[in-house]
Amino acid sequence: MSEQSTQRQPASIEDLGWRTFFSTQLTPQEQRENCPARVMAVHRDALVVHDGSDVRRVHLGRHWTKTAGQDKPTTGDWLLLDPAREWISRLLTRETVIKRVSAGVNAGQQTQEQAIAANIDILFVVTSCNNEFNESRLERYLTVAQNADIEPVIIISKCDLADAPDTYLARTKVVTEVPVVLVNALDPTIAPSFEPWLLSGQTIAMVGSSGVGKSTLLNTLAGHDIQETADIREVDQRGRHTTTHRSIHLLDNGALMLDTPGIREITFAFGQETLSDMFEDIEALIPQCKFSNCTHESEPGCAIKGAIETGGLELRRFENYQKMSEEESHNTQNMDEQRIEKRRFKNRKAGAGPRDAKKKRKKRI
Repeated sequence: MSEQSTQRQPASIEDLGWRTFFSTQLTPQEQRENCPARVMAVHRDALVVHDGSDVRRVHLGRHWTKTAGQDKPTTGDWLLLDPAREWISRLLTRETVIKRVSAGVNAGQQTQEQAIAANIDILFVVTSCNNEFNESRLERYLTVAQNADIEPVIIISKCDLADAPDTYLARTKVVTEVPVVLVNALDPTIAPSFEPWLLSGQTIAMVGSSGVGKSTLLNTLAGHDIQETADIREVDQRGRHTTTHRSIHLLDNGALMLDTPGIREITFAFGQETLSDMFEDIEALIPQCKFSNCTHESEPGCAIKGAIETGGLELRRFENYQKMSEEESHNTQNMDEQRIEKRRFKNRKAGAGPRDAKKKRKKRI
């Protein structure tokens, strides 16, 4: 079933980001019979997809509703549809993926990784010139980008409302070699500042807390209102959620923008190797401690404490490193335990003899 769209219509599937990485995954039969389509938005039981000429709604069948979190189609994914373009034949391998860790809130629910955006080329990390600005949050988002092998760009909005916006530029130096753009997201003349990244067929995702101006920036770059916007609360300068789900929007210049709901507290899947790269200055200091089991609290000869005292290392940065490392270790341990338990259950089930199976059948009756 086709869906009407007010968005710019691409001339070809390449305008949606289709490239050799995806086309080489298709068999000759799939090239003849199936239709590639990109996921533009995800709803509870259906996807909005674009095949280069038409936008349509595709129902998520029972197979997909039962599929584990990170293997489920997400915004930005490429799918193969059946010849009638009504059902999903298969999900193509992702070039990049941003994942979060979802822990069950109810008893019996498991910790799992969930894909929240796929096949992203650029990540706009949006923050603002007010109390929302937080270096530790920036480090968290930049680690996500590095883990997914996505190029990050820091966008600092609301420079028109700050007395000294340049001070926020200085505070972004928590990570070097990351482009930073200081903007008033309401200013229609800012588009040239984004030209290096807003290229035809390029997919840009925006992340950041509610109220930092993601939707405003999207509307300004698009040249018309795509997303609803709302003022921040004056009492705490926090924003209200205006974007309710992740969706891809096509801009007139050919770029694709993925807006995300505001995120204040979210656990991302980092990967220990990525954390080591992101905080290599800290991990280079740890082996220099006098004791190999140093807790970096009160031990003599602690290289971490020494660096903090002399100003070579910021206490905030070290505490953020500890927090993110603990999260990664905790989540990895939980998922490892779940995998072991699943394997044991599978082995027990496979080892059940005919007599056991008969007892189970009688019990069910």
